[in-house]
Amino acid sequence: MSSNTRRLIVCLTLVLVLIAAPIVTVKHSLGFAETPKPDSQWVRITSQPLEIHLGLAGHIAPETQVTVTSPFDGSVERVQVVEGQRVEQGQTLLVLETTQIDVLIRQALADVLKARRAVKDLEQWEGSQDMGRARRAVATARLSLNDTQQKLRETRTLLARGIVARTEVDSLEQQAKLQQLDFISAQAELAAALSRGRGENVQLADMELANATARYDALVTARGQRNITASFAGVTTRAPVTGSAQRSEPLQAGEKVSQGESLLGLSSVEHVKAIAKVNEVDIDQLRDAQAVEITGDGFEGVTLQGSIESVGVQGLIGDSQDGANYEVVVSIPALKSDQQARVRLGMSARLSIVVYRNDHAIVVPVTAVSTVNGKSYLTYRKTPDQVATQLPITIGHATAAGIEVLGAREGFIRVKPETTPN
Repeated sequence: MSSNTRRLIVCLTLVLVLIAAPIVTVKHSLGFAETPKPDSQWVRITSQPLEIHLGLAGHIAPETQVTVTSPFDGSVERVQVVEGQRVEQGQTLLVLETTQIDVLIRQALADVLKARRAVKDLEQWEGSQDMGRARRAVATARLSLNDTQQKLRETRTLLARGIVARTEVDSLEQQAKLQQLDFISAQAELAAALSRGRGENVQLADMELANATARYDALVTARGQRNITASFAGVTTRAPVTGSAQRSEPLQAGEKVSQGESLLGLSSVEHVKAIAKVNEVDIDQLRDAQAVEITGDGFEGVTLQGSIESVGVQGLIGDSQDGANYEVVVSIPALKSDQQARVRLGMSARLSIVVYRNDHAIVVPVTAVSTVNGKSYLTYRKTPDQVATQLPITIGHATAAGIEVLGAREGFIRVKPETTPN
């Protein structure tokens, strides 16, 4: 290589060094060089309302549900509603035929009249025919006995004079003894007849009259219910036969029914409730009268307000493999007419229950809390220019925004940056 070539290479090298030096200088001045991340930053904390909700799934159920039963044995004369029909309070649901109960009413009335006559006879027992016959029997026996005793005295006088034989005296003595027994028997019968008008006999007659009257009144009252009406506004349903089993066919006119037999079901639509299940893990968060917000896909746009009426004390058997579930009943104020048109029995419902509320809660990021010897602190200062102090706090509820801290005050806290894994 010639000396001229070597001099050219050296010159080019120097030119490149001079050009690169300003580029490096500019890069550093514009901040492209890596800088260390700050260890922490100060953020302002303020109090604001905090609510924690527990969500449950349930359904809408009638507050009142009754089974309409037959008031007496008979048959259905006519049915005036169909299943699922909306009815008003007092509206006639069906009418029963009364031929059979009319016979029973007449028989019951006859029993009342007989019992009433028996009571009246006892009230006038002293002048009754039985007492008259008993008194006559006593009087007759007394007269016969007195007459025989008078003859016996006269015959004994004649016997002492030798005028009559001894056998006549013996005969009269025997006759007097028999009549004495008849007199005693008549007196006993009189006493027995008199007792029949007193004491337990009077009490029995009064009770038989009361029972006969009660049976008659019950039958008359039952007959008055032949027109079966709705006791409240609601929806008619098919009545259960036994337990939860329902009739196989709707009630028909002419069908024979027995007293107490289920005829129809009636469920309220104005007064409803929500029924849900809560797992054993969450049940301790629920209390009676807690506020509940009810929404549902079937009545979208309608929000119902209610409160917890009861929380079950017995787990629902075989309901879950993740621990026991308990029934929760939520009472709902009477629905307005427009709500009744949207909210229907059996619809699914979402329940949002306020299980915790703090109107002046302070929520901070998790990285703002320091723990020393099992105690929690915040690095705190009231204003940006004050000296920071360690503020003792108590950890409250966890939220999506951070954790609630108790004992904190509004001001500024130091928050450490979250560490990210490499």
